[in-house]
Amino acid sequence: MSPAIGFRVWRIDEMLTGPRLASPHRYAVWLPGVALKAECQDESGAPAVAKPHRKQPELTPPIEDCMCGIYAYHEANQMIEAITSRLVGGAVLAWGRLTIHQEGFRSEFARPLALCYPPMFLPGSAASSLARLAKVYSLPVLDASHIAVFAAEFGESYRPAAEPSDDWTERLATSVRRVLGTWFRG
Repeated sequence: MSPAIGFRVWRIDEMLTGPRLASPHRYAVWLPGVALKAECQDESGAPAVAKPHRKQPELTPPIEDCMCGIYAYHEANQMIEAITSRLVGGAVLAWGRLTIHQEGFRSEFARPLALCYPPMFLPGSAASSLARLAKVYSLPVLDASHIAVFAAEFGESYRPAAEPSDDWTERLATSVRRVLGTWFRG
């Protein structure tokens, strides 16, 4: 299985040693040049003793019935929508154990591939922080519209096929496009 590419957001953690990428929901700092390894933690951030791990402690995260793992979206657009004045976005390369979901995946290991400028203008301080992060992590900073093409050079998307719709109008539109496409191609 090839490494997966995904898209996510981080908060900027201003540490004594300089800015660091950090999970927006847990205390997990991504160290420069080091892949992040998923750990199962409970609500307090301590190692979890949740039922899936208690029953099978030899399993590595992510586990299907747990919330552990390193999260990423399949699509760059989802990441771009999640960027705020306090969160930066980027692409990641993920490998090891993967749990794939409709919107994204959870992985055992990941490392950042690139950071991105959001489609809206960044205030001076946010642009400066992004530039400092890029230097610390030796990452390129790309326009949001180009990050998916860049990431595709490093791995594969594991986005599941779209689920069939019960909406008859959507099925009809798909059929019409298929018929007209065949007719126009001759």
